Amino acid sequence: MPVRAPLLTLRELNRALLARQMLLERRRLGVVEAIERLGCLQGQWAPAPYVSLWSRLAEFDRERLTHAIDKREVVKATLMRGTLHLVSAREYPAYAVATAEGRFSAWRPPGSPEMHELATLQKSVLAFAAKEPRSREDLKAHIVQHLPRRALDDERLRSWFLYAAVAMSGLIWEAPSARFDHRQLARFVAPPAALRRNPRPEVAYDLVVRRHLGAFGPATVADVAAWSSVRVPHIRAAVARIKQVRRFTDDRGRELFDLPKAPRPPSDTSAPVRFLARFDAAILGHVASERARILPEKWRKQVIFSAEVWQTFTVDGFVAGRWTIAVRPKEAILELKPFARLGRADRAALLAEGERLVRFYAPEAKTHAVRG
Repeated sequence: MPVRAPLLTLRELNRALLARQMLLERRRLGVVEAIERLGCLQGQWAPAPYVSLWSRLAEFDRERLTHAIDKREVVKATLMRGTLHLVSAREYPAYAVATAEGRFSAWRPPGSPEMHELATLQKSVLAFAAKEPRSREDLKAHIVQHLPRRALDDERLRSWFLYAAVAMSGLIWEAPSARFDHRQLARFVAPPAALRRNPRPEVAYDLVVRRHLGAFGPATVADVAAWSSVRVPHIRAAVARIKQVRRFTDDRGRELFDLPKAPRPPSDTSAPVRFLARFDAAILGHVASERARILPEKWRKQVIFSAEVWQTFTVDGFVAGRWTIAVRPKEAILELKPFARLGRADRAALLAEGERLVRFYAPEAKTHAVRG
């Protein structure tokens, strides 16, 4: 008889996720290594990667990430699910290869060309952005000459070609556009030659699957696919190539895969309060139904709606509320918005952690406060 895979409870899965996301204790790691272990960082909101690393790394300050961005050790680009991420330069080529098909399919209106038909556009856009940083308006004006006649009178199709010019041509963000304080229109550049040396597809898929399991596992094939937009056959093949892959089941009988030496702490492991950034991948790393391992279903609609994922805080390892921050010349105020009544000890811990966060977020403010 086949040996039954061990069962992991919801709390065990929660503690495994927290350990891998560095949310059980802050780690002493370099910025580049941390980003790689976390499976990249969501970057739609400019301060998000900074807040994410502040919650995860010991003695983190903004300059550490800004320095890595300016040195091009870390780049910002459209990758998983057609959304913005910060990724290490050494792993960018693999992520770019593995996610290409998913980016292409993320938003594709009727009448748009097949991927291979974009080759001329991609080559032209890369050459255009190699000369100097280009804004979206610059790119929009440039690609007009490559639009098929059917797109000239179709606003949605014209918008898709602009998306394809940015997301499918391999453009990365100009370094200043990826910093904490960037609030203006982004500018794009062609990646240097070192970032265009693409690995073989199976090598790229292997890296992406391993990074997902290392950052979010144990996980199903569907979880990896939802996070990466890589097609299931590629994921299954990559899992099969992992030596001594571990197999588990959850309380619904789903098969979970994991790396052999990945941490899986006991369910009663203590979890400190933590603040999660906007679009934090700790929430987005699984299929929607499995986000309950950190985001209770009863609070889901208060955190995720439309295309938004709000800033949250955790208590005992699970999302328990939202937070906002208002920065003015004279003061910076972080407000706690709990979803239910907080215990005295948890509230005290959140106030103390929030005080540290607001000072990190707005060091230039004359006064800092936490309310809620």
